[in-house]
Amino acid sequence: MNLAEKVDLSKLIIRHATKHYARVFAACSFGKDSRVLVDLAMQVDRGILFVGVDTGYEFSETLAFADRLVAETGMNFVWTRPPEEDRLRIETAFGDSLVRDDRYKCCEMKRPALAPVFARHDAWITGLRRDENQFRSNIPVVERTSPVKINALAFWTREDVWRYITDRGLRYHPLYDAGYASLGCRPCTRPGGDSERGGRFAGTTHVGQECGLHLAS
Repeated sequence: MNLAEKVDLSKLIIRHATKHYARVFAACSFGKDSRVLVDLAMQVDRGILFVGVDTGYEFSETLAFADRLVAETGMNFVWTRPPEEDRLRIETAFGDSLVRDDRYKCCEMKRPALAPVFARHDAWITGLRRDENQFRSNIPVVERTSPVKINALAFWTREDVWRYITDRGLRYHPLYDAGYASLGCRPCTRPGGDSERGGRFAGTTHVGQECGLHLAS
């Protein structure tokens, strides 16, 4: 498929999700893949709900970019945060350390933050792609998880993403121009790396892999 065909197919997938599932949301990290997903989804349904996870350890650049993009696009966006009980439990367990038992503190915040959102929805749309790393290389478009996960960009490549952003003249996260290839939370994200996600989870045995959110969903 060429990029135009991928665009049409992704919009068809998103349209199907919004029609087939009464309660659906789209994940939004404000990274490059989310930027594409936002643009495509809003072409399909301008009222679709976008949800971002604020672990309490976001880059200040991410929060500022989010504010600007939401204002510019009018996207229907909300942050979800871990309940206070879970946040305190995790903070107590980790203390002053950002890594404990091979896990980052910010990563541990994601599941409790999204749990109430998952409970209220039948499906969620993501911007995961097969060419990002070996753990995503075989992801299907539809994963029968709970809620159902719909990977609307599964068949896109990194080059597709940047070409779409360039062709559409989309504003994107400024940290990409500072050498970051993949963006997560501030503690677990480094610039550079030997692969697209190579700058993620440095100092653990799963460098460049998954934080646990998608493996466990």
